[in-house]
Amino acid sequence: MLKRLVFVLGAELLVAVLLAVVPMAVDNSFMLGLLTLLAIYGILLIGLDITVGYLGQVNLAQAAFLGIGAYTAGIVVSRFGFTLIPALFAATAVGCLFGRLLAFPALRLEGPQFALSTLSFMALTTTVLNELEFLTKGAEGLQVPRPPIFGFMLETKGFYWLCLIFFILVWIAMKNLLTSQWGRAFEALRDSPIATDAMGIGAHRHKAIAFTIGSGLGSLAGGLYAFSMQFLQPQVFVYELMVILLLGVVLGGRKSLWGVFVGSTIIVLLPNLLSNLLLFEIFSGIGFLFALVAGIRGMVSRTTKPFQAAAPIIAMGLLVTLGLFTSNIEDWRKAIFALMLFAVMVGLPEGLMGFASRYLAKLFRIDPLPFPEQAEISDVLIRQETDGRPLLVLQDLKKYFGGVKAIDGITISVNSGEIHGLIGPNGSGKSTVVNVISGLYAPTSGEILFHGKILVKGSLLKVAQLGISRTFQNLQIFSELPVIDNVMVAMKSIYQTSLPFVLLGLGQKSIRRAQSESLAILDMVGLRDEARTIAKDLPYGAQRLLEIARALARRPDLLILDEPAAGLSQPDVKKLLKIIRKINELGITIILIEHHMEVVSEMCHIVTVLDYGKVIAQGKPDEIKRNPAVIEAYLGFASEPEKKGTISRDAIPELS
Repeated sequence: MLKRLVFVLGAELLVAVLLAVVPMAVDNSFMLGLLTLLAIYGILLIGLDITVGYLGQVNLAQAAFLGIGAYTAGIVVSRFGFTLIPALFAATAVGCLFGRLLAFPALRLEGPQFALSTLSFMALTTTVLNELEFLTKGAEGLQVPRPPIFGFMLETKGFYWLCLIFFILVWIAMKNLLTSQWGRAFEALRDSPIATDAMGIGAHRHKAIAFTIGSGLGSLAGGLYAFSMQFLQPQVFVYELMVILLLGVVLGGRKSLWGVFVGSTIIVLLPNLLSNLLLFEIFSGIGFLFALVAGIRGMVSRTTKPFQAAAPIIAMGLLVTLGLFTSNIEDWRKAIFALMLFAVMVGLPEGLMGFASRYLAKLFRIDPLPFPEQAEISDVLIRQETDGRPLLVLQDLKKYFGGVKAIDGITISVNSGEIHGLIGPNGSGKSTVVNVISGLYAPTSGEILFHGKILVKGSLLKVAQLGISRTFQNLQIFSELPVIDNVMVAMKSIYQTSLPFVLLGLGQKSIRRAQSESLAILDMVGLRDEARTIAKDLPYGAQRLLEIARALARRPDLLILDEPAAGLSQPDVKKLLKIIRKINELGITIILIEHHMEVVSEMCHIVTVLDYGKVIAQGKPDEIKRNPAVIEAYLGFASEPEKKGTISRDAIPELS
């Protein structure tokens, strides 16, 4: 614990103190200008990293928000006489407003479509800033006087310290945010928005909040930028700047505040690097040697694919060649930025700090913070009273996809406290039924009653919030998160601290409680010892159990298990059966979709059989196994003995 305090918090404090005392030792306006720009770009890149690193979306609009903030601050000062702090507040507020407006349509898109929408916004912003000459002075440029703060005019040193204070405050606030339930939710969104909604989190709401925060930080940096440069032109906030900002985030290391700091330092120094041919040749040569050594080591150890090893070597080799045969590097700056970005994204996707942090952790052997004491499972999943009455009722439910009748008028009643099996041949409509119940699909017609009330249709989020939790046929774990964080994400009810108080670091108590209760659930499914393991590194069977643990963290009244035994070995199946039995003993009603008849026979009280979207049989497992209609649906025929109600023991071993 002491070692962690010294190396983690001590490093942050040391860097902050060093940055604060530099102006006392260096009386150079150019150096102070670079340090001021470092603090401003630090704030800007923290905002960009929320979208690029945590949400996993390529955001090309951050340069536009820098411009929006800069011009907002400049206009309210030059036209309305605002002082410094109100001007920065106005810049941040306008940035948040435009960020929220852009988030509404853009965040409904994914991948390249999202990137193109933000690129379009950046182009539109530059055009508007250029054309509104009566307000922005257009290409002529806007003079921005540096306003007083609390009646005092700040000189170069004072303004640098102000920017540094803002950078430190943003660092602390974002550290609190990104290590809280909000940060885990942002990362979960990157891996599976569908599962995030199914856990009751609200994918679009959290995406919009993350994007708005990032946009607001971009505009705050813009306000500081305006008062630092004191002259603004629209052509500054264009695509070239956006490439540099992306390079800073990727090269420094995504999802890392230290990565942001390293990235900010690099992009502040880049213009000076490109203005000196000798420095460019030295650094490009170092980069080439690093790429060469790393590529050869990766190929020898077979941890790197050939393209991943060769691409950075070729890219850095081109930079070295460019330095040898070009007299003016400035003319090639766009090509240089593109090659550097390409080399880093392919060869070092985790960034410099991601690469360095692994080795530093091994070198200094810094242990993670200890977990709190594990809660009692009886206190986490309180036993529910069951009365055997209908908990979930499907009434003449239909779901059509064009001319395909996936569900064609089914009526099913699931009673409180029972394990209700749902089986049928492939394509019979089982998964569609689950998707309609859970809100992934809206039904074409019919009603769903839950606790005697009509269940909301077509909303994973709202259905989850009403007490229905589910797993997925195709795994939807949050693969980049540790096992315990997968479970903590779903514990939405524990987190009662509002966002402003989370930013102030006042949400730690709820986090410790969520850890304690998550450990109890993981212990129940046999994953307690894997709590710190990254989810994607678990064996397949353990990932199935993790998905069940995450669903249980919702404390559901109804748990839907969609083929939980699919792909499991026999020992894992036996382990799964014990876990399902424990869950049901807690009074949790279960709908079990399964192809393994041994699982259905052993676990289910009632089994419903579907075929071509219709219910063809319902009853106890032994009755279902001998039902001629069921046998015919699976095997395509019913023999004479089967029609009389008997079936050989091996005629339908798994109903698959």
